[in-house]
Amino acid sequence: MNVVAIIQARMGSTRLPGKVLMSLGGHPVLEWCTRACFAAPGVNDVYVATSKLKADDVIATWCRESGVPCYRGSETDVLKRFVGAATASEADIV
Repeated sequence: MNVVAIIQARMGSTRLPGKVLMSLGGHPVLEWCTRACFAAPGVNDVYVATSKLKADDVIATWCRESGVPCYRGSETDVLKRFVGAATASEADIV
């Protein structure tokens, strides 16, 4: 059974743009989130789901440099992004 945690992350936020890569205790917020997901009992893999927007290229770069799989999809359809990440990761459980 392949259990995959999917983290939704985008740079475009109306209240706090760029928050996912802001430093928290010396590490990007996204790093804290991925560490927590990897540490969760029963989770086999962690994917970051982001959009194909140019602004989110930095998230894809962070993922690549950090060894975290990244799925990129529609900016407006979050569910479609999650389904794409689940399919790419061959998840049985999300």
